[in-house]
Amino acid sequence: MFIKLDNETISYKDKIVLNSISLSINEGEKVALLGKSGSGKSTLLKRLYELHPQNSSYIPQELGLVNALSVFHNVYISNLDKHSTFYNIRNLIKPAQKEIDIIHPILDELYIHDLVFKKCGELSGGQKQRTAIARAILQDNAILLADEPISALDEFVTKKVLNSIVNKFETIVCALHNVDVALEYYDRVIGIKDGQIILDKQCNQITAEDTNQLYHVCDDQF
Repeated sequence: MFIKLDNETISYKDKIVLNSISLSINEGEKVALLGKSGSGKSTLLKRLYELHPQNSSYIPQELGLVNALSVFHNVYISNLDKHSTFYNIRNLIKPAQKEIDIIHPILDELYIHDLVFKKCGELSGGQKQRTAIARAILQDNAILLADEPISALDEFVTKKVLNSIVNKFETIVCALHNVDVALEYYDRVIGIKDGQIILDKQCNQITAEDTNQLYHVCDDQF
């Protein structure tokens, strides 16, 4: 098994967030976590990152961007450990053309190439999400752990970004609200409700009854 949790319970301020979770994810799987806000998806992703920090790119729901820095610098940050301190400082002051040429195609694929030197604090929610995705892609790890990374994107951009993500990362665990997107782009769906896994199936085995259950799980009205 590539990723494994065995009967884990995680609490926060005396409240159980994940209750006796057991989970195994194989290398190469693309897994969507489905559930409404507060179901435990974010906590589960954080725990998976704690277990695999060296080979995972993690996109938290709050994205972790530095608003005072440009898109370029927020993406370049993921490669700081690959360069000397002097080189990184020089790129902070004046980005090297070599680094711009590496980052620009990633931004182009995500439809934000024209924002390369715009400060992140001036971006829309969807532009910020794509900047965080670009940072994760540049980091070039085998695993992507992402918490609602496409929630602010329109349908056209969502499809382009998802195609880019599934092609760039070998193994993906991604928290989503959209059942249709999960079934179209991922291999497996895990439905979470009140800190427990209530459904875990390969997408090609999902029945109409399963789909209805997933819609119910993701609906914040219930």
